[in-house]
Amino acid sequence: MTRLKLRISIFGSLLGMALTPTLHAQTVANNNAAASSNELEEVTVTGIRASIESAISVKRESGDIVEAISAEDIGKLPDPSIAESLTRLPGVTAQRSDGRTSDISIRGFGPDFNGTLMNGREQVSTGNNRAIQFDQYPAELIHAVEVYKTPDASLIGQGLAGTIDLQTTRPLEYGKRALVLDVRGIKNGNGDLGAGSTDKQYRASLSYVDQFFDNTVGLTLGFARLDTPTDTKEVGLYDPWHTNDPPPNFNYHAGVPTNVWVTDGIKSLASTGLDKRDGAVATLEWKPNTAFTSTVDAYYTNRTWADDRRSIEANLGNYPNTTNYSNLVTGGDNTLIGATVANLVPLARNFLYTTKDRIFASGWNNKWTPGDWTLAADIGYSRATRDEHDYETQGTYQGGVTDTGTFFIPESSAPSFKLNNGYTDPSKVLVGPTIYGAGYSRFPHVVDELKSVRLDAAHALSGWFSAVQGGLNFDDRTKNKTQPEANLNANANCPCQIASQYLLAPTNLGFSGTPSALAWNVPGVLANYFQPIQPSTTLNYLVGKTWEVTEKLSTAYIMAKLDHELSADVNLRGNVGVQAVHTQQSSDSHAFITAAVPIHDGTNYNDVLPSLNLVFGFPSGQKLRVGLARELVRARMDQLDVSYDYSYSTGGNFTPSATGGNARLAPWRADAFDVSYEKYFENRAIISVAGFYKKLKSYIYDIQNPFDFTAQNAAASPLNPCLIGGVSQPCPEVAIGKMTAPQNGAGGRVDGVELAFSVPGELFWDALQGFGASGSVSQTASSIAIPGQVAGTAAQNITLPGLSKTVWQATVYYERAGFSARLATTYRSNYIGEITDFAGDRALEYIRHEQISAFQTGYDFQQGPMRGFGVVFQIDNLTNTPFIDYAGVTSRVRDYETYGRVFFLGARYKL
Repeated sequence: MTRLKLRISIFGSLLGMALTPTLHAQTVANNNAAASSNELEEVTVTGIRASIESAISVKRESGDIVEAISAEDIGKLPDPSIAESLTRLPGVTAQRSDGRTSDISIRGFGPDFNGTLMNGREQVSTGNNRAIQFDQYPAELIHAVEVYKTPDASLIGQGLAGTIDLQTTRPLEYGKRALVLDVRGIKNGNGDLGAGSTDKQYRASLSYVDQFFDNTVGLTLGFARLDTPTDTKEVGLYDPWHTNDPPPNFNYHAGVPTNVWVTDGIKSLASTGLDKRDGAVATLEWKPNTAFTSTVDAYYTNRTWADDRRSIEANLGNYPNTTNYSNLVTGGDNTLIGATVANLVPLARNFLYTTKDRIFASGWNNKWTPGDWTLAADIGYSRATRDEHDYETQGTYQGGVTDTGTFFIPESSAPSFKLNNGYTDPSKVLVGPTIYGAGYSRFPHVVDELKSVRLDAAHALSGWFSAVQGGLNFDDRTKNKTQPEANLNANANCPCQIASQYLLAPTNLGFSGTPSALAWNVPGVLANYFQPIQPSTTLNYLVGKTWEVTEKLSTAYIMAKLDHELSADVNLRGNVGVQAVHTQQSSDSHAFITAAVPIHDGTNYNDVLPSLNLVFGFPSGQKLRVGLARELVRARMDQLDVSYDYSYSTGGNFTPSATGGNARLAPWRADAFDVSYEKYFENRAIISVAGFYKKLKSYIYDIQNPFDFTAQNAAASPLNPCLIGGVSQPCPEVAIGKMTAPQNGAGGRVDGVELAFSVPGELFWDALQGFGASGSVSQTASSIAIPGQVAGTAAQNITLPGLSKTVWQATVYYERAGFSARLATTYRSNYIGEITDFAGDRALEYIRHEQISAFQTGYDFQQGPMRGFGVVFQIDNLTNTPFIDYAGVTSRVRDYETYGRVFFLGARYKL
């Protein structure tokens, strides 16, 4: 097809997609005749264009509605992790965690609603739930990604929002030898924050692909290391924001009107450290003949993150002294965003959080095609572990020394927090007992293990159906968590002066106007000034933090593939099928009454999941896709945790209560309808518009219900004496109390529309040769309003976590004669997301809209002695976009964080 013909087709599509297929086909035929003398010589496309055209080809040939990513070459996806790459797909967005793009949302649903596969097998996770942290997957080791927006019956491990299949290189399919080395230096633009921190590290990868024995054996090996400096600047406020209590209540802020919204604390914090991730992949492929292929693949990642969080923090809410406010600044929604506050007792806090994540995933796949039959067998094993060591130490002035501070928290720009005193003198700032104790420690440990077996059979047909296939799959998954915790106690309960050998350069908090903070080596201080740590899992408030959830899934499916010519101009492809899934789920944990009591619960249920995907092919590269399916995603693992925390009031209201999980939860279920119109210009360009509608048949939310606590009360009341009429006596045994736990609800919808395009510039004008652009915009709406707790406050009508009403992305690029450059931008509107709270638990917060950009340029030598060598320069987080979460309204900022621009400069060599 000539450029002239393609230009005419693109302009015709943009100006009038309503033309009938017959008229459009006649126009193209005329253009072919007129332009036959203008046919250009076919050229081989490489680099950015090659990856785009490969992704377009995958989308075009799929029988489902999918989006695709393809690497430009072995090990050449440009991003630090696959998460950033995914955000450039229509309807896909991400949430940052400590500066890393990590959690992926599809079509307005949170990360828990995705299915994630690697080479077709379900993946385990290192967190408390099912959501995958995609920053743990180096982009250099992933060759392609397909995001299924509609399921088919053969897709095992599917999600309700979509299914992400990460694919590593198949060496025989790649078909040639390649050895690629990539090394890049890294610098964080937030600069040196003191306390021994660094802003420079590196990224390196090595990939090797080869074939042996007349292309009957193939081997892929890959290794990627990413050492990233952590340099985060943060100003945070205490949860929850609340209206000022009238006097004489404890939370009364003297000098502030009672109807004004206030916060009870503030901190200025610098996070510094090193995030080190090693990833490796290996694939061995054997194909002795055209009928049989055996493939063994393995993936491993080991991530260690040491995060030193050093801050100056002050309680603003009458603790330990009565605070006095002046110079008030009131912002929108009657919110106190600035003031001078006297009688404060600030703390210098030094926290050390270390996290070690390990993921191993492996599989062995065998496929045999004797004639019209195809038989396949697959076994898989994956295991994820997380080990955290969290140490929180702090120091303060002794002897009743107070300070006066001034804060200003604007809605969308950098906050400030100023104090009069200095906090770097070790003879004045002493570690040990403070208003918040001497310190605390936590040691979460998570193990997630999954074993799978799958058998498939397919038979080629003729007529309307090209093939019929069916299969069986069995998954056995267990996730368990323990979380020992302990108070930290100083030797002899001393306020201790830290010796010089344990001191570091002061922490630089000047970004918020806060004085520098005393910094120390946390392990050294713990070893020399604190009593030995004695973690426990058996205390009454800790027993429920040890739990195990087990799932056994048995799946059978049958599916027929459609491929039929409806007329001379219209072809029908697609698939129709059904899955039958039997689920057995159970949970084991403990509840504390007078001691830890083992508890067990669970349930079984069945689901039938029909699916239909129709792809109508029309002349001139037009396709109309229709999808119908019953979809599901199972409850979060931590929601299935059967443990609960039982409490019994000892004064005033004697009603017992508890908060826990529910091992009997049914999954989220939805009936889904999808439609997509796509206009292709060979595999070089695409324009598409898609819509979707999901009618929820069941969902999950937290709710309080009456519960009979007779058994718990009988055991607990002797240990809970109540002061009644001034006399201590056993508490009255009120049988019926409130149990807060996740339950299933019904009803609601999520729907949206997506527009997308990808076009090279020369299809419009020869002078634009080498230029290109792609982009998409998605609008999503939901009728679901569920109760929950956000920003520390109970809310009755919150939307689905992860739902941004508007998501868009745009990329422009230039690539010619070895030179390349690209600028990419992603945007998502306000949403509710998950963050880690002060206790190390996951909590919901309102997160402000953000737009994040990245730039990359490079040059690859294409001939001569330097052929195969290239240089690259890259900037991520180009505008240093802040991460802002807030409490209900945007004027009540909860956290303002900046992670810095990240600069990469390096070289690549391919042999």
